[in-house]
Amino acid sequence: MIRLFSQLCKCFKQISFKNEITTFDKYVSSVNIDALVCPFCGAKHALSSFASYKRHLVTYDNNTAQDNILTILRYICSSCGRTHALLPSVIVPYMSFSFKFTVSLIHDYLVHKYHSVEAMCEHYGIAISTFYRILRKFKEHKQVWFGLLEDKLISNLSFVQHIINSSFDETENFIIKFFNQNGSSFFQGTS
Repeated sequence: MIRLFSQLCKCFKQISFKNEITTFDKYVSSVNIDALVCPFCGAKHALSSFASYKRHLVTYDNNTAQDNILTILRYICSSCGRTHALLPSVIVPYMSFSFKFTVSLIHDYLVHKYHSVEAMCEHYGIAISTFYRILRKFKEHKQVWFGLLEDKLISNLSFVQHIINSSFDETENFIIKFFNQNGSSFFQGTS
């Protein structure tokens, strides 16, 4: 997969995580294919359009979970012959939930917005076991990001609130740094 961050797109202004479908559309329509590098072999200028596929992405807008069907573009590398899906930062790889959805879910849990985990999961339209997988992955990735000692000093709630209150550029910068440091995206692996 190719993680598509705004640095790889033609310049555009006022992008945010507020409406992730609009953000997804802006990313895909403004991708600079010449800036893409094959994540397998590292070839530059070797990717070309190959195919596409449909996938679900559950977003969280206006205090409501919404199931969306997106078209994901695939590119093929003329150097190594591998194909790669193009995934903007709003998408968590191998997961049906958007980045904002997962952060909102964790935030609502940590501030006890709902009287029970069951009520919260009903609001978000997910299984309780799915929530606990997401929560476990959040805690694992937070620990990986900060290290053992600093992880103990920074509360889960303050970390989530920092992400929620950050600008799009700051949030995407965090996603990029986590990806570059660990070879996977934040929340990836919670399927």
